[in-house]
Amino acid sequence: MRIIAGTARGTKLQEASESTRPTSDRVREAIFNVLRNVISEARVLDLFAGTGALGLESLSRGSASCTFVENNPQSLNCLRKNIARTKFPQTRVIESDALQFAGNPRNPQKFDLIFADPPYFHHGQPDLVSPLLAEPLPLADDGILVLEVESQRESPEPPNLTLLKRKDYGNTSVLYYQKESAPEA
Repeated sequence: MRIIAGTARGTKLQEASESTRPTSDRVREAIFNVLRNVISEARVLDLFAGTGALGLESLSRGSASCTFVENNPQSLNCLRKNIARTKFPQTRVIESDALQFAGNPRNPQKFDLIFADPPYFHHGQPDLVSPLLAEPLPLADDGILVLEVESQRESPEPPNLTLLKRKDYGNTSVLYYQKESAPEA
């Protein structure tokens, strides 16, 4: 696994463990091809960050900052090592449950782009997509949520978000949602 493009292109990233499912290089490249016009100077939130590959790729391609949210100790260790390898100063790591962080109404920061790649819903694991989308996300007006889900799953219809695109890559689907602008007073 490596950074595909931008200022840190070619930097190898450490993988957390066999139990994590990092976004493949192929899928990451496809995601960033879709986002190429919105990534520059974006404030990014990487929920369920794992290795940090999505957030680090966004920084390499010109994002203004990235906040990583992860609570698994092994993944946090890997994430911090990958941040050190890429040497991006505009990062923040929050050791927290992604659902609690995303659903906190007191979170003052809004993000232009949110990546959410929760563990897939199988083998007795809880469904993390439905609770994530049930709460208002800290997404700026016209911001984009990039959600990875199992390809067999139907596209959720969260309130205040419009599905822009769905792309399937094997057993992974990437859904692009945009937050509706608040009406002007």
